[in-house]
Amino acid sequence: MLTPFALYSLKTTGAGTKGSLKWSVVVFSVVSYHAILVEVMGCTSSKGCCLCCVPDAALKSCGPAVPIAKEITNGYPAPPGHGTHTPTHSQGLGEAIQTRTRCISACAVRCIHDHLPGHRHDHQRAPAKMREEEARKWLSVKRKDFARVRLVCFPYAGGNSNFYKTWDVKEAEMVTVELPGRNARYNEKVITDVYLIAKKIAAALAGLGYIESKIPLVFFGHSFGAIVSTLVAQILRNQYNYTPKHLVVSGCVPLHLRAGRPKFSVANDDELVSSLLDMGGITKEMARNRDVVTQFLPALKGDYLAVDKYVYHEAPPLDCPILALGSDQDLRVPQHETEEWARFTTKEFESRIFPGGHFFLKPLEKEVVAYVSSVIFRDLTGPGATDLPGFILFDPNKK
Repeated sequence: MLTPFALYSLKTTGAGTKGSLKWSVVVFSVVSYHAILVEVMGCTSSKGCCLCCVPDAALKSCGPAVPIAKEITNGYPAPPGHGTHTPTHSQGLGEAIQTRTRCISACAVRCIHDHLPGHRHDHQRAPAKMREEEARKWLSVKRKDFARVRLVCFPYAGGNSNFYKTWDVKEAEMVTVELPGRNARYNEKVITDVYLIAKKIAAALAGLGYIESKIPLVFFGHSFGAIVSTLVAQILRNQYNYTPKHLVVSGCVPLHLRAGRPKFSVANDDELVSSLLDMGGITKEMARNRDVVTQFLPALKGDYLAVDKYVYHEAPPLDCPILALGSDQDLRVPQHETEEWARFTTKEFESRIFPGGHFFLKPLEKEVVAYVSSVIFRDLTGPGATDLPGFILFDPNKK
């Protein structure tokens, strides 16, 4: 882990107010580190700002302050309600800045500690739970009276819940993700931030009571959906103390290998359509129909932009088995990279390569569904697993 103090260290010459201070280092480090806290860790609370030492209240902390060791804050007492020291005007500028960096470092350490998996603290906000009405916009549910598992499916870039509408997994209730900008949500603005998308889906799952339910969740994500499903699993683990029973990723480069990949969001419309056609995502008839193209392009562009903006950050592996699927003719995802998904789990990992291109799921739907079903239900009844007899799902709206 990076030492926060190192990020904020200053090079000074001389002493007191005559010191030559490298302000650019401070500004860049502070802003960058705050960006990490906000974007990666969801650190957005403005309450109890323990970074009071930063000029003009430039930063916010992740929660009410926590007492920091005296040796870290250079022995200065903390003001009421804060865990770090605010330098006095009587201090020399050089000493004041150095003290500020110690304060920022201490707070940064605490922020990181609070957001690490398995570290829950009383001062943290309760995890978000979306209102049921809103949650049902995000999750399309195919009700089943008897289910041993809920299979949550995440579509590819530009895709929608229709991609999985023909899937029928015995003893599994199908839940498909519906993102803004498609189907009934067509007029809603497309979200171009994968972290925000993942947070919304996690809140929707909580809003429908799936986190508290005895029926375990299994995630299946294809391509863009694999990225989102993995991030949702991490958020559920970090903020909801919940881990899905199984994660299935398909047709996707592992998160840690995404850097340096081609950025499709900068391509023009014709290039995007041609690329999607070559991969088998659309038919020639669809590509020629401008009305159809106009309908799916905004969502496709938005999802591509979300992927291009995504920055990988190391996170502890998930405590659930992972199944990674690939295909032998997928030019975007080399077969050997499919195996790299193993690093994202502490449990069992297995992979399988199917014949076909990037969208092998469609022509091989029956084979894929059968194989995925065998794996996830084996996980439910295998050695050391709890044998779930199934649950009767009661729908009060059902006549």
